[in-house]
Amino acid sequence: MKQLLFILFFVQFFFYPNSLDLINSKKNVFESGLVLVQLKNGLNFLEEEQEDQKELVIAIHGGGTLGYEWVYPLNQLNSERTRVAFFRWNPISATCANEELRYLKSFIGDISSQYEKITILGHSLGGILLARLIEDLETNAPVEAHIIASPLKGIEPTNSLCDYQPPMKVSNNVVLYEWRTQKKLDGIFMALPYDPQIVEIENSTVTRLPEKYKENKLGHNWSISWVVDKISN
Repeated sequence: MKQLLFILFFVQFFFYPNSLDLINSKKNVFESGLVLVQLKNGLNFLEEEQEDQKELVIAIHGGGTLGYEWVYPLNQLNSERTRVAFFRWNPISATCANEELRYLKSFIGDISSQYEKITILGHSLGGILLARLIEDLETNAPVEAHIIASPLKGIEPTNSLCDYQPPMKVSNNVVLYEWRTQKKLDGIFMALPYDPQIVEIENSTVTRLPEKYKENKLGHNWSISWVVDKISN
């Protein structure tokens, strides 16, 4: 019964037809972001499935998101070949995201044969969930993972409450890219005595982001747009 309720929780609001159209119909990026944060917990496809979609893109937000930081990136990632999904979750909870982790592993494992490639982006605390996911993820399609501005070394209260251990490896079918902001410019990390983004993960490609993005200070939230521009060109 518990497993059935768990499945229903995620599947009940699994699909929102043309959510991208609704997002883009709003008059500003902040109103558009609210469409994302009002989605129910679980994996939300943002458009109808099309025959030509050979790649699945999953976005995992961080803590306290207002959604606006994902509006431009999700539109950039959307194409005729890609189907875009937004994973809504509570990054700070007493369950330590263990149920969300099990769900994502099961879902991606089951659906991976439908796609030629799966790309997953995790921002901030979403990067921690992504790192846990790809440690032992089994899929039929290659996975490209992008961890963006994420405190992979660990921060409180996650470390204490969840007995968190920094990731050290990824599955053989996963290619991992880490994108780290400059700590002095990142409003989430700048006050910490250390850079929580720095960990050693085997076979990971690490990039330190520049100071500016389109004349804006390249801080915590702008980092997603910078990375998406880089990987979608």
